[in-house]
Amino acid sequence: MALGGGHTVDLASGRLDGHRVLGRTIPGVTAALGRPDYRAGSLAETVLGWGRRPDFAVEIRFRRMGGVRRAWSLAFERDVRDVKLGDLLGRSSPELQRAIREEYAGVFALVRSYRCKAHLCSGEFDARNGPLHVGFGTTPKLGTWLTLFRR
Repeated sequence: MALGGGHTVDLASGRLDGHRVLGRTIPGVTAALGRPDYRAGSLAETVLGWGRRPDFAVEIRFRRMGGVRRAWSLAFERDVRDVKLGDLLGRSSPELQRAIREEYAGVFALVRSYRCKAHLCSGEFDARNGPLHVGFGTTPKLGTWLTLFRR
């Protein structure tokens, strides 16, 4: 099923619309989510996206792990809900930080509080147990964004 019209992510597990995406191969991700609207990349990294750049709905980045390209990052610029928090990007970044900190206190620790440097405003949470990280922030053109990734 092709992505369109809004998506649900589970920040605690990293699942997108009920599918495990992080760690999966390009064929595995496209089998689960459908054909992407764009593909870009280099020898080091491949990017699949649903929607248009900028202001895409979902962008997934792949890098080589054990000789195979696997998804390591999910990025959202619009139309995404969390299973516990509801609408993620309709909030300001300080509101998003507060909501994640309160609702996911046992899952994530705030490691970089939201702050601005030059033209980038961002913050970051790390999983208390596991490889997941949540980056979030604001850009003047796009508003609030969120990235879920594995290190």
